[in-house]
Amino acid sequence: MIAWSHEQRYLRGGLLEEDKTTALRHARLAIAAGSDDATALAIAGLVIGFLDPRDYATALDAFDRSLALSPSSALALGFSAVTRAWRGESAIAIEQAEQAQRLSPFDPLSNIRHMAIAIAHFVAGRFEEAATAANRATQAHPRFSPPYWMRAAALANLDRIDEAKILAQRLLEVQPEFTIASITSAPLANPKILAASGHALRRVGLPE
Repeated sequence: MIAWSHEQRYLRGGLLEEDKTTALRHARLAIAAGSDDATALAIAGLVIGFLDPRDYATALDAFDRSLALSPSSALALGFSAVTRAWRGESAIAIEQAEQAQRLSPFDPLSNIRHMAIAIAHFVAGRFEEAATAANRATQAHPRFSPPYWMRAAALANLDRIDEAKILAQRLLEVQPEFTIASITSAPLANPKILAASGHALRRVGLPE
């Protein structure tokens, strides 16, 4: 949980290197100490998968081990899905996210699964589906900021600029310090995916 907390601080608090380093250190400690703990492995996989692209294999191994211990873990499936979605593995990301949703439809972390589906569709160029999934994520957790910019980016790619600008304003209400650089500079994804997201968000006037 310490690793996850610092990962969130890093991604939403200015991309401070200290937070990233602390998150990764605790994630690796969790793997070392929690090899029989499905939840510890799933969270560690998410943190490493998001913050260290050079060690993606470790993240995938952590998810695989987590699911071997607990095949019906909606947490592990959801975290694996969102991590794989950012890497462009759209098909397996959607499959895992939908499985997680079937297993635990009222889970308070369902927003992460919907976000995984939104990213996966966005990466595949299915912008209408991406916008729909992102909207479900905001309904599940209205204070979770990523689905707002994901939906805005999807709508911009559909040339629905006015709708996208409304979402951009809502995003800034939820996360006033948001910048496009906080997305395009993050290590969590394939750089081409981040660049495409940034290009779409510039069309709706979000701060650089």
